[in-house]
Amino acid sequence: MSGNRLASRDTRCRTALRALAALALGCAAGGFGFAAAQEPASAQQPATEPEHSDVRAQTRIVHRGSTAVTAAQAEVLTLTLTSVAVRPIQIWVRTAGKLDEGARLLTTHLRSPEAELVTVGQRVRAFPVAQRTQMYQAKITRVTPQPGGARVEAAIAARNFGSPYLMEIVVEQGPFLSVPNVSIIEEGAGKVVYVQQASGEYAPRTIQTGIEGELYTQVLGGLAEGDQIVSIGSFFVDADNKLKGGSEQP
Repeated sequence: MSGNRLASRDTRCRTALRALAALALGCAAGGFGFAAAQEPASAQQPATEPEHSDVRAQTRIVHRGSTAVTAAQAEVLTLTLTSVAVRPIQIWVRTAGKLDEGARLLTTHLRSPEAELVTVGQRVRAFPVAQRTQMYQAKITRVTPQPGGARVEAAIAARNFGSPYLMEIVVEQGPFLSVPNVSIIEEGAGKVVYVQQASGEYAPRTIQTGIEGELYTQVLGGLAEGDQIVSIGSFFVDADNKLKGGSEQP
């Protein structure tokens, strides 16, 4: 009998040590192992399965089901819906410019490929580095091609603060079906937005994108004009959907 008791005690000790080891690994990995340590042995994966299978399960992209947001949550989050629509997409080319002594001309040198985007007549927002709270409007008046880029001149009426100006050249890419950049959630190599299914209910949708502008991104597939998507608050909706373990859609 004493031998049976010793064997039983030894088994319990080994089981406890394995549980402590799993708990320690879970803490180091950010908590995933803790949940595994609480599962019964029958629910754990066979020892013959590759160790990295759990990592793939955590990182792979899935089509999850919809998630609900209450009116109180939406109010706290300032949850905002935006229509998928055709809009002008802008790219802002940023560069440092030098103001002439008469404070009437900004000049800068741009390298390719940004130099090819700039043309006469484009608008410029100019900020003196020494006084970033002030902003001046300017306009491109001359683009002179040079090896590897171009010299760019912009007419402006500004004060000379004795420092360079930050120039933001507004490049219009054209009207495209688009969504706000803030609505897009990157999942691995894919991009997801949340589409309103009904009042307070939102479902993830994988989209294909094109030109990424300063504020909006072109949509090539996955959405239709008029679809209502979550812009402000999209990351909360995504986190809530993942927390609830939204079911896969076919």
